[in-house]
Parts: sequence; structure tokens; C-alpha cells
Amino acid sequence: MKTWQLLKKNPHLFPRYYIKEYVIKACRKFFEDKEYHELESPILAGALPQERYIDVVTAHLGFKNGQINQAYLIPSTETFNKKILAAGLGNHFVISKVFRGLEDIGPSHSPEFTMLEWYDLGKTYVDLMNNCEDLINYINGFINSKTKRPGKSISYKGNKIDLSTPWPRKSVDELLNEHSSESLSKIDTLESITKCAKSKGYTISADDDWQSIFELIFLNEVEPNLPKDKPCFVYDYPRILCPLTKPSDKNAAVCEKVELYMGGFEIANGYTELLDADEQLKRFNEESTARKKLGKENIRIDLDLIDALRSGLPPVAGMGMGLDRLAMIFADASSISEINYFPANEMFE
Repeated sequence: MKTWQLLKKNPHLFPRYYIKEYVIKACRKFFEDKEYHELESPILAGALPQERYIDVVTAHLGFKNGQINQAYLIPSTETFNKKILAAGLGNHFVISKVFRGLEDIGPSHSPEFTMLEWYDLGKTYVDLMNNCEDLINYINGFINSKTKRPGKSISYKGNKIDLSTPWPRKSVDELLNEHSSESLSKIDTLESITKCAKSKGYTISADDDWQSIFELIFLNEVEPNLPKDKPCFVYDYPRILCPLTKPSDKNAAVCEKVELYMGGFEIANGYTELLDADEQLKRFNEESTARKKLGKENIRIDLDLIDALRSGLPPVAGMGMGLDRLAMIFADASSISEINYFPANEMFE
């Protein structure tokens, strides 16, 4: 049964689906009250930033003259955010559909989802953490006003999540030490991280690179041990995972990237932006080479973004937040299909 059919027969279920609507309205009001501009981002792009593990959705556009051009459905709005920042728009946000190819259709994944991105001039990833705390508490208050639900805590899968601030903040290195007795300095080569993974019982193939092994360790050793009763920030990720991020002034091996976890899921990903055009182009080329080695589809490099950086981008930090997962948690739903009227799992039924 399709969702529209389910709702037609069971209209009492509508309030659960309203939660995503409330989340989007609250996000928009939060940033409008701060006098941020709202950017309308294109969905189609002719070129993209390079990230080795991103699987893009490709579109082929036919024209009356018989010409067929390849474009991409955007995996994020970031390239357009940065170009408009270079033009001088200033603080802004965007709420848009984004797309990821080869994305499993499951409880917390969909090839199409709704993303909030915002950019703060003169700020760093530390400020993004503060803004996240304020935003999600604002969303909670907005939902409470609509549903008459009180308090600064929510219930998800039988667990109480306390939204009162401050939220825990842990570096990747701290978490590795705490939960796997490792440190980034001890697993900074392919040889050392392979040895580490095998000692923990993981099966590693000759095709696995450093990033895939690190993510295997982090997924199994760290993520299950993150707080269940509070949202949690994880920051200072290894450079190889951060192709668009400013390196840390304290440790060149990591970059100023932060992820927000809530209810067992990664909800948001942000960083202090890399401003150096030459360094950005170097990293794009590194990512493109890595994509070829991994057998990934070749993606045209967004050289227009490099031109925008070269023209001068002010110091800025940006955050992307997945609103489907966030709505799922606020609605205490078991799957994002339960908060979307037209979920991806019904697409091919």
C-alpha cells in the first residue's frame, strides 16, 4: 500500500507526517529571524566538487538540435553557496532536495533527501556547534508549540534524548583512544591502519584504502558508543576525509570538520571552509585520482568554484543538516519513509 493510500484510510496518522513540515518551517524561521538570506539552489549542476566516495546521480539533457549534455543532480548545494559567498551575498541558508547515487533505500537512507545548509561569515566550526544547539532547540520548541508536547527532551526508540545544552564535544582522536585504544598518529599509514584493523578481527582486502579502513573502524568501534541520551559533536577529522575543509592550526594531520550525532545517526556535517584556491584544486585532483583507482564514475571538476575561491572568499563556516533523519527522530519514527508522503522505497513498486 502506498503512503497516500494509507493516509486516505487512516487520516489519524497525518500528525506524524506533519513533523517534517514543522522541522522545515522552524529552520526557515530560525534563520529568517537572524536576517539570513535564503538562497534558491539549482538542482542540476554541470560540474561538482570532487569527493572520492560520493556516488552521483547523472542526468542526460536532450536539446532540440540533437545535442545531449550530461549534468548531475546535486549531492549538496555547497558549490552554489560558495560561489554566491564570493559574489558577496553574506550569511545565508538553503533548503533543497539533494541526491546520492548507490544510496541504499532503508530506514535512514534514501537516494533523494532534504538538506539544510547554512553559512556563517567570519565563523569557525566551533560556532557551527553553538548554532546547531540553538537551532535544534528552536525546532523542538516550534514542534512543541504545534503538538502541545512539553519539555527539552524527546523520546526516540524508547530512549530519552535530553536537548539541554551544552552537548558533549569529542575529537576523533579522543574517541579512538577511549573506545579502541588507538590514536590517529598510530594509524596514519595504510600499513599501520591495516595492521590495526586485522588485529581487531576485521577482514581487509588488498583493494581497501586508508579511508575505507578508517571508516570501518570508526563505524564499529566508535559510533555505537556515542551518547544515546544527548546529541554529540565529533570534530577534528583526518585530512583525507576533508577535501573542502581548512586544516587545523593546532594539528596539520586533521581538519576543522565537525559532525553532529543524534539518536544513533549522523545528522549534520560542517566545517571551517578552505579558502586557498590552489590548495583546493590540488585536493580536487587528488580526489579525482582516488575516484579512478576506486573505479568510480569520472565527475567533471567544478573549475568555476576554483575561480570563485581565487576571486576571494571571506572566512566562513558552513553546515549541512539532513532534515529527513532529524524529522524521523522528532517523530519517533522507525524509518524516514514514515515521515515522507512519497518515500523512495515506493518509487519502484
